[in-house]
Amino acid sequence: AINRNNFDLAHAFNLFDIDSLEPQVAAAKQCGLPVLLTTNYWNPLEFFFETSHSLFHQVARSLLPRQFLFDRYCRQKRNRMQSELERQRKVLEAASLILPNSVGEGCELQRDFGLPSEKVSVVYNAVDFDDIAATNAEAFTAEYGMKDFVLCVGRFEERKNQLGVIKALAGLNAPLVFIGGVPPYQRPYFEACQKAARRIPKVLFLAGLPQKSVFAAMKAAKAHVLGSWWENTGLVSLEAAVCGCNVVSTNRSPWQEYFADDAWIINPADPASIRQAVEAAVNSPVSNALAERIRERFTWPQAAADLAKAYQRVLENHT
Repeated sequence: AINRNNFDLAHAFNLFDIDSLEPQVAAAKQCGLPVLLTTNYWNPLEFFFETSHSLFHQVARSLLPRQFLFDRYCRQKRNRMQSELERQRKVLEAASLILPNSVGEGCELQRDFGLPSEKVSVVYNAVDFDDIAATNAEAFTAEYGMKDFVLCVGRFEERKNQLGVIKALAGLNAPLVFIGGVPPYQRPYFEACQKAARRIPKVLFLAGLPQKSVFAAMKAAKAHVLGSWWENTGLVSLEAAVCGCNVVSTNRSPWQEYFADDAWIINPADPASIRQAVEAAVNSPVSNALAERIRERFTWPQAAADLAKAYQRVLENHT
């Protein structure tokens, strides 16, 4: 239970974890606290229902080969997701202020849930520059014997599209390194990635590395690729840029706000798009333009200042 006397407001996170978020917001509202919500949202429906690349489609097809069974299963899945979207809508309505990580994310929320613009206040994501500065490329190269490779950091899951990246880069001369969590978030997907990677001359899968080792890998790499079906920021791309990588990132994200023209942007549904962008990034000199942009605009002091303004706004309006 929350003691109202000990707190002025509640700040909740992650609209996609609705099972945890819903009771948290309800408890805060029950004791009279205003709620701010960092949503981490991007519309998922294209990923699930508008592309045959989805593992959901592949698995459903293998289990339900008859068209009418497949269609019925898809309808049931869509109905479940629509129910979840309705729960998300109610949580958004209960919140006093919504804090997306970009204008693009805010537009997604307004389009999908009909949020009024005055209820949305952007707080951009940021990078921890001190932790990055404390690492060096030599630590990674000495341990794994690799440098100037293509790196992909992210937990192994279908949404992150590592399998699509692997298939697009088959036969690429540059080594490829994947770093994910332990255990793999989606083990069958991880195993599918390992199997597909046999067509790549030199590939390395790493898991459970501490953050400083991830930054060391970024400093040793030539390019970082994030081919996700959606990202509301793509924090690893920002970190990779500060570490000195050329950045390849997905167009299913607010990329214009974070990267401008200083990254190669891909379509996750188009293997040729992925390959062309990665080859260009590998064969281009490393530019400091994106790193400088991030250092100027996406800092934790700036994020903290924007968050403090949001808190103050909510407290002034709360009675």
